Amino acid sequence: MQIIFRNVKTNQELVMPVTPREFYVEAGRAVESLDMTDTGQVNLPGLRQLFSERLEFLLPSSARNYAAGGWTGEPYAAVDRLTEWSDGGDVLRFIVTDTPVNLPVLLGPVRHGQKDGTGDVYVTLELRRYRELAEESTEVNPDTGNMARAAPQEKKEESSCTVVKGDTLWGICRRTYGDGRLAWKLAEANGIKNANLIFPGQVVKLPDKESL
Repeated sequence: MQIIFRNVKTNQELVMPVTPREFYVEAGRAVESLDMTDTGQVNLPGLRQLFSERLEFLLPSSARNYAAGGWTGEPYAAVDRLTEWSDGGDVLRFIVTDTPVNLPVLLGPVRHGQKDGTGDVYVTLELRRYRELAEESTEVNPDTGNMARAAPQEKKEESSCTVVKGDTLWGICRRTYGDGRLAWKLAEANGIKNANLIFPGQVVKLPDKESL
């Protein structure tokens, strides 16, 4: 299992070299409690919740056998990338491989430092679930002539990635959707006849997981 952050706008990815011991996400609605004069306290469904999570990651100062493959041991390069995304207010996909977790998030301030004099850096990230505000349109009520507010429409995110050397559709699906078995469906969505044959420089569209 790995944790990956992917920039929705630029498709840049950062694979965290060491996965935290635990992580949690929240989904669903809040429950609102009301005090009624005659009946007492009642519970009613509230608004949909946006989860907020704080995670600490270890960024080793050198390549280690327990770090993710490809980690070069440059912790402050990763800190700079995360800080750049936080400063820019960029929307990221928070992906946990081998799980269904693939959520849009924003990064709060990036807290980092060292603990034991080894050069290893510990970075604490505040993740806040991102929800895009839907555009609202208006229509005229034919009976009154007044403007009525239309129901908000959820906006679908469209993204893609450019294949680099060593990429496979299985790996792309695992990073993007948390399930490499979607490789054949992704190939079909892109008109790729052989799911095992992609080339560097090729652009692969990444539709929503639900549409595959």
